[in-house]
Amino acid sequence: MTDALLRIEDLRTVFRSSGGDIPAVDGVSLEVPQGRTLGIVGESGCGKSMLSLSVMRLVPQPGRVATGRVLLDGRDLLALPNSAIRDVRGRDVAMIFQEPMTSLNPVHSIGDQIMEAMRAHDGGASNAELRERAVEALRRVRIPAPERRFTEYPHQLSGGMRQRVMIAMALACAPRLLIADEPTTALDVTVQAQILDLLRDLQAETGMSIILITHDLGVVAEMADEVAVMYAGRVVERGTAREIFEDPQHPYTLGLLGSIPRLDEERETLLAIDGTVPPPFALPPGCRFAPRCPFMISPCNDVVPPLRVVADGHLAACIRAPIEAALAP
Repeated sequence: MTDALLRIEDLRTVFRSSGGDIPAVDGVSLEVPQGRTLGIVGESGCGKSMLSLSVMRLVPQPGRVATGRVLLDGRDLLALPNSAIRDVRGRDVAMIFQEPMTSLNPVHSIGDQIMEAMRAHDGGASNAELRERAVEALRRVRIPAPERRFTEYPHQLSGGMRQRVMIAMALACAPRLLIADEPTTALDVTVQAQILDLLRDLQAETGMSIILITHDLGVVAEMADEVAVMYAGRVVERGTAREIFEDPQHPYTLGLLGSIPRLDEERETLLAIDGTVPPPFALPPGCRFAPRCPFMISPCNDVVPPLRVVADGHLAACIRAPIEAALAP
């Protein structure tokens, strides 16, 4: 993809243990085009958040990025010195973390925290200028009475308001790429819709790219242009949102979609995927989804399926793909 703003190439993030390196992200390659939204979906424990932390170079110890490249406009973020990556965070790439209450500092006002993010990349601005810009950032994310909210503390705001503050902080320095890690978790449906509308409007206004990490396929259907499905640290399917939802080509994606209630179908029970995501220290040989897969055949236990093209721009890591052809009598 020639117009990719961000290109992740064969990224592998591991955690050191007495038994050797344990992979949390294992050979992931993705592209994020300019001005587009990439949705990354999968169950908890699939490596979605660790992938985003790897891009931001925020992997906690004893974790490390073992191999791969993260190219932002052709510049490898993993090769930059610490001083340079600090300049990139916030200015070029910003992140909204899962839980705003634990991401915001409870002893500093909302305004001070937004101003701190701005000051890190614009040390020459006066406090009055930074305050004006911070209030405008709050107004931009549709927080009512932004001048008053500027002086308040995180505990004085609702969950939806705190999430808006996190978005304002992330966008304070006009980044080109926004990573939103479960931005609507723990929010009610009405507030969730408001946050998604806000992200969509801000993207249209600024032209930024978005990586949207979630387990909610409804959010992905509404927001994403392209989708990557992750399982046990790997991408098992990639394609446009239309392709993923209308013609899924990996059994795991089929299971995720089958677990969603639909208004246009009558079903007595929803589909459930048996078992759980294997821990990274006990991954099965061959296909990692094989122990849970209803379409598993003998070679699945031995063959590691590559991510291959099954249709134009649609990739799946399954030896039985395309699924319809594999299941035909």
